[in-house]
Amino acid sequence: MPNECHETATVTKIISEDLVQVVVKRSEACGACAAKGACQALGGQTKDFFLELYNPIGAKVGDTVRLTISEAAVIKASAILYLLPAVNLILFALMGNMFAPQLGFSSDAAAVLGALIGLGIGFFATWLVSKRAEKNQQSVPIISRVMESEDR
Repeated sequence: MPNECHETATVTKIISEDLVQVVVKRSEACGACAAKGACQALGGQTKDFFLELYNPIGAKVGDTVRLTISEAAVIKASAILYLLPAVNLILFALMGNMFAPQLGFSSDAAAVLGALIGLGIGFFATWLVSKRAEKNQQSVPIISRVMESEDR
């Protein structure tokens, strides 16, 4: 199997026969991240996050489970999340600067306006792509097993 990323979560609620809600402790999920110091400074590392996931193994409330996702899916999602808005920001800023005389704006004002429009379009496109991926179960972690007490 290709390289995978693993994380530990706790089942908090049974939503339906095949769907559960899990909580992932952000401090565990971000423990190896190079930017975790910035998160701590902003107060973000201590917050937990909840996911609704398909439950193919029949995990129950209170079970500690292992979540698995492919590295390729993580890289793809990160590229979309970070690069799409950034590329749009730069592209639209350049276009705003280039078309400023035709629009009757100063170059700087048109570049700023273009950058804001590009950023907005980039965030909207990212949202659309994430909704499509969520619907198709792409880039969604799976519950691979219930962790035994010695695995935790």
